[in-house]
Amino acid sequence: MSDRPATPLASRIPGRILLGVFAGIGLLAAAAVIFLAVTVLGWEHRERREAAPVQAGADATEIFSVGAITPLRGTRFDEIVIARGDAGDGGSASYSSRGKEADERNVILLDSTSGTSRKLLPDNTRRIVGRDYLPAVAGRDGETNDEGYAVETAATPKPPLAYYVIRVQAADAKSQDVLVGDLNTGRQAILLKGIDGVERVWMQSATRMGVLMRQGRKLHYRAIEIPDLKIVAQHPVAID
Repeated sequence: MSDRPATPLASRIPGRILLGVFAGIGLLAAAAVIFLAVTVLGWEHRERREAAPVQAGADATEIFSVGAITPLRGTRFDEIVIARGDAGDGGSASYSSRGKEADERNVILLDSTSGTSRKLLPDNTRRIVGRDYLPAVAGRDGETNDEGYAVETAATPKPPLAYYVIRVQAADAKSQDVLVGDLNTGRQAILLKGIDGVERVWMQSATRMGVLMRQGRKLHYRAIEIPDLKIVAQHPVAID
């Protein structure tokens, strides 16, 4: 039996192989650092874009933020949400990864073909409680997913959006007013005032909208003929 000490495993591995292993580890570490840097910078860029501060008027002192900009499916319009506050001032306007709820104050429709635009509310004084968009197709409910207006698949294409329902906080800050409008013509009107809330909106025909609403702790049904901007049917919904 030989008295020579056993050669350590590391010393039996050729130096060239060890250098290759360490080089590979170094490359992986560098790639990880680059990936993290790009990810962080990407999030910061998205936050800045989604909450860009703007002023309402030349002499305005209050700051608003440009929030989500979403193509409205099947139309020539982009929906631009205007929120109150600035992402950097600790306010509540935030379309970012921080997850705060935005204090929406207006919606601007930008015509992507001509560059013209129109506001759906006359000013930014009232908080938007909810937004719904509907196609001119019977049986369709309002769509409230901010990120889904332009999404469709070849297997299940969705019809173009045609109408909108904007719920805004009333003057008493407790009840709601409901604005109904036509995307194509621009005609709109507040048809429900001082209600407690809306449970559901849906299309009964290509031009008639159904609304299930709450008022005085009771459920009520309304039917709205959108081209005429008129309530054409109404009755209570008994729950007892």
